[in-house]
Amino acid sequence: MKSFPEFKDIFPELVGNYTAKLALVLNLIDPKCGGVLLTGRRGVGKSFLLKLFKKYLKLFNLPYVEIPLNVTEENLVGGIDIEKTLEKGYRVYQKGLLNKAKDTYILIEEINLFPIEYLSLIFQKSYNYTIIATFNPEEGFISSHFLDKIGMCVFLEKLEDKEAYFELFKFWEKEKDIENSYLENYFNLEKYINIIKSWRVNIGYDDSIWDYIVEICVKNKVSTHRAEIFLFFASRAYAALKEDSVIKSDYVNIVAPLVLLHRIKIEEKLKQEEEKKEDQEEFQKNKEQTQNQPQTQQKKNFQEKQEKLFSQKEEKQRKNEEPDLSNIQIFLPSAPKEEVFGLGEVFKPKRILLKKDRIVRSSSGRRTKSKTCLKSGRFVRSVIFGKDKDIDIFGTIKTSAPFQKLRGRKDKLIIYKEDIKYKEKERKISHLVVFVVDGSGSMAAQKRMTATKGAILSLLMDCYQKRDKVAMILFRKSKAEVILPPTSSVELAYKKLKDLPTGGNTPLSAGLFEAYKLIKKYHLKAPEDRILLVLVTDGKANIPIQKAGDPLEESRNICYELKNLPYVDTVVVDTEIKNFLRMDLTKDIAKWLSAFYFSLEEIKSENLLNIINISKNLLYRGELKANVN
Repeated sequence: MKSFPEFKDIFPELVGNYTAKLALVLNLIDPKCGGVLLTGRRGVGKSFLLKLFKKYLKLFNLPYVEIPLNVTEENLVGGIDIEKTLEKGYRVYQKGLLNKAKDTYILIEEINLFPIEYLSLIFQKSYNYTIIATFNPEEGFISSHFLDKIGMCVFLEKLEDKEAYFELFKFWEKEKDIENSYLENYFNLEKYINIIKSWRVNIGYDDSIWDYIVEICVKNKVSTHRAEIFLFFASRAYAALKEDSVIKSDYVNIVAPLVLLHRIKIEEKLKQEEEKKEDQEEFQKNKEQTQNQPQTQQKKNFQEKQEKLFSQKEEKQRKNEEPDLSNIQIFLPSAPKEEVFGLGEVFKPKRILLKKDRIVRSSSGRRTKSKTCLKSGRFVRSVIFGKDKDIDIFGTIKTSAPFQKLRGRKDKLIIYKEDIKYKEKERKISHLVVFVVDGSGSMAAQKRMTATKGAILSLLMDCYQKRDKVAMILFRKSKAEVILPPTSSVELAYKKLKDLPTGGNTPLSAGLFEAYKLIKKYHLKAPEDRILLVLVTDGKANIPIQKAGDPLEESRNICYELKNLPYVDTVVVDTEIKNFLRMDLTKDIAKWLSAFYFSLEEIKSENLLNIINISKNLLYRGELKANVN
């Protein structure tokens, strides 16, 4: 292509980030590419690039719909048209933004900040429109289910090249009128894209291309079939961009990173790479040792081996003789030693979505949504009765609008008492998170307690971000104790966690009973607060509370009591080593509690920022060698 070989004439105001420009152009050529998610940290130009794309749409006379962050459910789905309702005297409904956006582009800024309910409405019929959105992975979370419905994902990076900075400053010095700059290039591009769109229909492909696309998706552990579909349309759009009449495998390789960046499953590939690295490191260490060892040392090793063989022969001969029983000493097994393991790897834990209830609260936080009587909450809907007496003016007008003719309205609205509606609002609240930690000797196997402490520390950091209170209970030997009463100090919890000892038996029922008492006591002081119980154990209970009692039976009975508390949600983290001797007792405990169940490996969240960074390395240096900068 002669007009923009490096996409410099496309979005000239933004220097670099050619992959993002390519993705947007491909979606202009063919909206079936599925849209683009522009990701990156602050200050890289995500919002600016979205505005430039909107300029394209205006210049090309292409329809689009913007969805603002403060949008309501009624704006999305549709509602009453007040002006026409007042005029005609009966309810007249108008279309929502999603209905207007059919066969158009939807522009969304900071998509991760939208409520989940709104995202489900937007993505419910995402096949009707093309979504172009921005997303900062450091400021929020978006479900992988929603991510999979977006065709492409690109990661915008900051400029690090001095020449790129010089080019940027040079552009902004010359161009005084930014709005009217590069209009000739824009209109030339419009003509060119219209030609490409008509060209796109005549592009052919072999069956081997589909096999190649499927092979790429299988190799990269992609779980859904949307990847194959979006990859095909993206390859076809790129073939049109190159003015080629056939889709080639090279075109698939170029656009594959755009489509697979947020879909690739990296866990198995990372494990394989780690194993290879470990094998290579061990091989190099052995090689260096043998090379650096002098000849005298080799002779000494040989002599030591000979002496060991000789001593082993003498021991065998002694065993054949009659044993001397006079000097036998009897050693009794000593109690297992206590150990204090270090803290393991800190990671971002999975997001746990807890159910909403109908209690109206005045507290605030960042974890679970709840009804609130504070004025700073998010408006949800209009209701007939409201505790805070915050009148919904818009809802009141909508209710009274159809009856204005019957009431003889001339100038002012005639509103009756029964027309008045109140605002129902919600905001996020914090929790009391009670950690019940297994400190028995079985947790010391293969230094499992190190990984467990890392998981608990990660959950503690999550509690700090969500403004939760924390408490900690440790059960080991023959009892359980509250080592940290409910507090807002995560630093204090960190100190207690760091010094947690390991060793002894597993009084699981005592730990659960201590948690039950703490929760009941706290609920009397703060009846509005919700409580999250996090049980961290391998489930191998062996010490009962009562003498001659069954520890598992006691644990089950206490689990049923905890399950019946409506203000308590439970998470069980299984620390058992999963090999051929696995018992899976923790799964039964999770069933008794009706709890969320996670293993230590499963509780790790796949942060999109980490996935993108690792996926870029796997894609660009692996089988898929893209030619995009």
